[in-house]
Amino acid sequence: MAPASAPVDWSVTPAVRVDGHVAGRLVLELAAGRPVRLVSAPGIAGLAGAGWWAGLLRLWRTEATGPFLALLDCTDLEGQVLSALRAGVTDIVWQPRPDAADGVAARLLSLATAHGARLHPPPVGVTEPCWRRNRAAPLRQYLSQCLDFAQM
Repeated sequence: MAPASAPVDWSVTPAVRVDGHVAGRLVLELAAGRPVRLVSAPGIAGLAGAGWWAGLLRLWRTEATGPFLALLDCTDLEGQVLSALRAGVTDIVWQPRPDAADGVAARLLSLATAHGARLHPPPVGVTEPCWRRNRAAPLRQYLSQCLDFAQM
């Protein structure tokens, strides 16, 4: 029987902003089985849709060789969180607005839990590569230097 792996402390794993399937696959490849966070652009749920991210998540799960967390950033939009839950997204970034009605955060947290999902605050220390200009080798080298897997 293989030993149980220790739980991952996601707050200290490298986080990289990704813009689609190829970018996520590259980051997972560079992680080489080590934990990593794939983070969407802020508010992309409203532009590309939660179904798009859920589809990417399914693809990445077939390609990953280690644990990863794919965070869909819904900014402060409760409706986008609800769409993400309906699409099956399990890790959602959401920051309540200062003027949010009382109980909104508690209700969304309860709904997320009921769907087997988690709400996360906006991640800090996210590596933000320029995906449009730098594909392939230059980006691979840049990410290899930025992603600090040595601490893990």
